Amino acid sequence: MVKAVKGVVIKCDTSVKEIILGLNQHGNFILEDLDETHVFVDASCVEQLRVDIDQILNENTYNVEEANK
Repeated sequence: MVKAVKGVVIKCDTSVKEIILGLNQHGNFILEDLDETHVFVDASCVEQLRVDIDQILNENTYNVEEANK
């Protein structure tokens, strides 16, 4: 019998994929690691994944306004 799983293919660069793989250690939402720029994830986790990635990227982004204080 075939089991169908509802998911979403995420296309990203390799650095964001590494972030996703790191987050997966806590959440276990990756259904299949397709190639170096594509990941198949559980559809119910996409919004939280987007928030987590945005937060990590914002933490690691240089901010000119904060540097001038």
